[in-house]
Amino acid sequence: MNKKELIELGIAEDLAEKIIILHGKDIEGHKTKLTTAETELTAAKAQITEANKQIDAFKGMNIDQIKASADEWKTKAEQAQAEAVKQVAQLKFDHALDGALTGAKAKNAKAVKALLEMANLKLNEADGSIIGLDDQLKKVKEGNDYLFEGETTDPQIVIKGNNQSVLGDKVVDAARKAAGLPISTQGK
Repeated sequence: MNKKELIELGIAEDLAEKIIILHGKDIEGHKTKLTTAETELTAAKAQITEANKQIDAFKGMNIDQIKASADEWKTKAEQAQAEAVKQVAQLKFDHALDGALTGAKAKNAKAVKALLEMANLKLNEADGSIIGLDDQLKKVKEGNDYLFEGETTDPQIVIKGNNQSVLGDKVVDAARKAAGLPISTQGK
């Protein structure tokens, strides 16, 4: 689904853009969940493989060696678990940051990230937002507004430099009459 397809379905352009943004956030949320699950699965598989190796090694050991190996295994498992948690947290942060930059209409997220002070940004676990990002984005936009899509407004068409609307123009009224359309009374 893209903006062009929504507009072709008769949805207004501004509404289509909002739908695409919400859809993008939803997709990013699913990507985060999938990546998190894949990371956890990979970590679990690595732990199972290591545990199986240890079990095979235990078969030829005496009790003291088994106790020492069990303690060593416990330490390795705790380290692997801590590393997996750290990786998952980093993935969640990265996906939330990418989503926030997309919402801020960054043209090139990688370029904007290079200008951010990552140490001052933190993930709000409750709502998935990035704490401290808004302030930094304001500073980045001030000096590098070309990295963001600008707000566009519809141009106002004026005639004779007197800022009158075209709707009251005699030529437009004649064209509307010739086309069988009602003559506009706006601007008169």
